[in-house]
Amino acid sequence: MRTDAGEPSGYGRLQATTRPICSSVIVGGGTLAISCAQLAMEMGHDIRAVLCADATFANWTDRANLPCLSSVEELSSFLKTEPVKWLFSVANPFILPANVLGRISQGAFNYHDGPLPLYAGTHATSWALLAQESEHAITWHCINDGFNPGDIAVQRKVLVAPSETALTLNLKCHEAAVEGFRELLGGLAGGKLTTRPQAREYRSYFPRRQRPDAAGILRWDRSAQDLSAMARALDFGPHHSNPLCLCKALVAEEVVAVRRLDVLPRRSGFEAGRLLEIHPSHWRVATATHDVEVWFGSLDGEPLEAQALASRNDLAEGDALPVLSGDQARRLTAIHEEIAPSEAFWGRRLEQFKTVQLPYLSSGTANAPPAWQSSSWQVSNAVAELPPADGVEYLLTAWLIYLALVSGQIDLQLGWRPAPKPARARVKAAGAVIASAVPMEVTLDPAWDFKQTRKAVAAEIADLSKHDSFARDLVGRSPPLRHIEALRSQRPWPVGVAIAGQNSSVGPNSASTGRFEAALPGELVTFEVCAIDRRFRWHFDANRLAPEQIDRMTRHLETLLADVVADAAQPVGRIELLPREERTYLLEELNRTEADYPSHKCIHELFEAQVRQGPDRVALVHEAEALSYDELNARANRLAHHLIGLGVKPADRIATLLDRSVTLVVAQLAILKTGAVYVPIDRAVPLARQEWLMADCAARLVLSESKRVDLAEVTIPVVPIEPLAADPALSTDPGLRLSPEDAAYVMYTSGSTGLPKGVVVPHRAVNRLAINNEYLTIGAGDRVAWAGNPAFDASTFEVWAPLLNGGCVVVMNATTVLDASSFSKALERQKVTSLFLTTALFNQYTSSIAPTLSQLKYLLCGGERNDPSAFLRLLREEGPVRLIHCYGPTETTTFAATYTVDPMQEKALNVPIGRPIANTRVYLLDAHGRPVPFGAVGEL
Repeated sequence: MRTDAGEPSGYGRLQATTRPICSSVIVGGGTLAISCAQLAMEMGHDIRAVLCADATFANWTDRANLPCLSSVEELSSFLKTEPVKWLFSVANPFILPANVLGRISQGAFNYHDGPLPLYAGTHATSWALLAQESEHAITWHCINDGFNPGDIAVQRKVLVAPSETALTLNLKCHEAAVEGFRELLGGLAGGKLTTRPQAREYRSYFPRRQRPDAAGILRWDRSAQDLSAMARALDFGPHHSNPLCLCKALVAEEVVAVRRLDVLPRRSGFEAGRLLEIHPSHWRVATATHDVEVWFGSLDGEPLEAQALASRNDLAEGDALPVLSGDQARRLTAIHEEIAPSEAFWGRRLEQFKTVQLPYLSSGTANAPPAWQSSSWQVSNAVAELPPADGVEYLLTAWLIYLALVSGQIDLQLGWRPAPKPARARVKAAGAVIASAVPMEVTLDPAWDFKQTRKAVAAEIADLSKHDSFARDLVGRSPPLRHIEALRSQRPWPVGVAIAGQNSSVGPNSASTGRFEAALPGELVTFEVCAIDRRFRWHFDANRLAPEQIDRMTRHLETLLADVVADAAQPVGRIELLPREERTYLLEELNRTEADYPSHKCIHELFEAQVRQGPDRVALVHEAEALSYDELNARANRLAHHLIGLGVKPADRIATLLDRSVTLVVAQLAILKTGAVYVPIDRAVPLARQEWLMADCAARLVLSESKRVDLAEVTIPVVPIEPLAADPALSTDPGLRLSPEDAAYVMYTSGSTGLPKGVVVPHRAVNRLAINNEYLTIGAGDRVAWAGNPAFDASTFEVWAPLLNGGCVVVMNATTVLDASSFSKALERQKVTSLFLTTALFNQYTSSIAPTLSQLKYLLCGGERNDPSAFLRLLREEGPVRLIHCYGPTETTTFAATYTVDPMQEKALNVPIGRPIANTRVYLLDAHGRPVPFGAVGEL
């Protein structure tokens, strides 16, 4: 070991110093690595690079502008070209090979949190506390061809207090490590560092996989001091990961965490394990020596109320708690150590927790307790001739493809039941300390064929077999995992997979319901495959997944398997799921919406028919102004003749730059009578957008209230709408020969995904929306509020539904609509019977004016993602007569589907969009344009 003072003096990377500059590399992680790096720079070291073991150190090095390497291989390459004198290893999980250490010119040192040669290995502070040491130490030692065998350079003692925990002792060691590092750097700088060899005969070693006695379960027949040592040695505080296990207690058949244990100064004299006192927060329990008080928590890190814990396990004061025998404890320890090496693997998977959203859930009984059922075993001809192992892979691959297709997800994470180990089943409490479900992860590429997909599934099954399971307290020991609420459940994954072997089925026939439920890896449904005869079946919660749906899933899986047999080379994303009967049902039966409506007429012709039926009926109201059907028709006719005189021809686009008003209704009706197409422009949008819309639709002219309209970039004639003389000759219907297939209006989408798109809507489509539509019936006595923006398609319903059915349009001012109190008064004053609200206004007004809304005959809402609680608020008011949730993009002419909202669950997650309205067909398709199964996820 060379300990020369280093390079000549100079200027450090981050600050000036009068000491000589030494080049160094730091490898490790955590706050201790940061503290050591800061100290090294303060003492004149030029840190050439760092190899970070965690994000904490990496984030700091980024802020400190230090070169950060990503791997040991990158460090080795770096050292080939960068001369470095010293390497410091601080909380470092990496094994540094000879080709790295050999390129350090002066020497390498490692920090260890124990008094080497004692407590070599990992987690030295916890093992020292378990041994009830009164004194501890930290060590900086040389790295030769391994970590701990190197000579000791610096060792600093740390006193252990009687109440010391792993957290507090680690903090003391942190402080001692920094001061020890200062001593190490000083010795190197002064050339006075002396080292001594480790006394190998005293060496004790604790490998990473080693775990405390009985997996951390307290053994009441031990001394109170032993129990206290266990609790303190496993207390790493709420913000740090616990790398060993939680301190736990066996309570009846349940295992719970021990959050705190206090040794009392007295002995009760009762036998060990006697429950002496039950308090709301804690218990008092007898041990082999003094009594102890114990506070509990769940294995996922949440506090437990001690009295409730006793009640649910039927425990009373004076009862005896289970006491593990020495053999049981040894077996639990062995099991824990057997699964320990895979803990990091499972931790990474759990941090990426996700679920498959099976779409077939029933919301009606979603909050009811589980009602577990099992289907009968099924045999598929597609796998009947395969060897058993191949049959299992085949069926699991088919199931995963099915899940991907019906859920629309390709990154799947399911619950997997590890293969049962009979030896473990005979160990008391083993089932309570080992996870019964682990995450199975498969990413499916829809372009793969079945063989490629099966290969990925087989690789995952091998990985699952290799890594077995993990300790159930892993979630409670990891702060990142504790924040994932779903992981607090014993079965976080809705969908599970289990492979049954000889006498290892998860079926309910031979066990209690509780044990059956605990054996299921899926919280909603588990797909079980028998490894012996290649049969499969389902275990499911019938309160959330109907037996009929399970039967349907079985038919889907059979269809999928048959399609694979027919063409194994096809991409899995194109495999057929639907039996012929279901396909016919989806495409034909659900879309039998034909109903009579005047598809052979134009909008204005239907309006003119209403004029003839009731010329004196009120057609249009705006505040104090009212027009009868005859008056509205006459005004529209005069304007239509005027436009024709200006040269307007059928199919011309006429932009309307008008607010919601009587004038706008007159203008739209007049434009239709000329055979032209109205294009409503929102006056509130920026001028540049108005100009773009007019140019895009090739507007022939613009109708406005004034001739002075600022449209600098377009040269379109502006026609002011002025009162026209009541000339009887001009009040007659123009009577042009037009087709219901002709365009009636152009309305633009919002442009949220790019430029707005103009949607051309024919007369016939408006008739279908307004007449005999099955979702409501507007008649002569109905008054429909016009509260929507004229440039948005809701106005199509608000204007034409009443005017084509003999009803009345009630025009609402924009300021009135946006003020809850004014809007409520206007609705009541105008005796409005029907109202459409955007979802945002609906959510707001169900809180502020629900009594007024509940008096309506029809209340419709839609346009955005719904909030079920808003519907619930209104339903509590026992109104309106019909509450309708509407769905439909602009391209479908306002509404494509509607749902009449009936009484609903208090905790409903959404409100359906319902069924297609009359004369509308709705298809739910996959990415390849094929219908998806009934209830599955797809695109409309």
